[in-house]
Amino acid sequence: MRPQRRQDARAGRRGFTLVELLVVMVIITIAFFTLRPGIVSVRRGAENRTAIRQLAGLLTSARTEAVAGGRLVRVMCGPSAGIFWAEAQMDPAADRGEFELLRVLGREQVRLPHGLLLGEVLVAGQSVADPAQNPIYFYPDGRTDGATVLLLDANGREVVVHVAPATGRVSISA
Repeated sequence: MRPQRRQDARAGRRGFTLVELLVVMVIITIAFFTLRPGIVSVRRGAENRTAIRQLAGLLTSARTEAVAGGRLVRVMCGPSAGIFWAEAQMDPAADRGEFELLRVLGREQVRLPHGLLLGEVLVAGQSVADPAQNPIYFYPDGRTDGATVLLLDANGREVVVHVAPATGRVSISA
């Protein structure tokens, strides 16, 4: 009868000991703190790529709106906050200086994420001292003066968003 009892006692001891659970918790904690910087970096990179694509989409949509609506469209920049938005001429026949905010791609503005900075804006090949005062214009015939927007990420890498003068085509280069 004794051997039977010993087997029953072992069968009742299934599970993990406190030491085993603590070892697993320590391993998980070490893995988390080891992988965390990489995960944050990947997330930040994805946010930057999304914002760059949104900016390119805003510029492309501004050109499309200019051609489709037969009116002047400008893309404005708030450099200190890293915000871009599009405005369309309300009534070219009445007042050429009156513009209205456009909703493009379901939003009114594109905001650069925290780790992406506006480096420089060139309009018609000239460096713009104050991007807020020198918008990028798109004309009803589809052309533009041309523009280059230089963006810098937290690691100092440059991304260039370029708008071709004759066609208004937008391209991104890193």
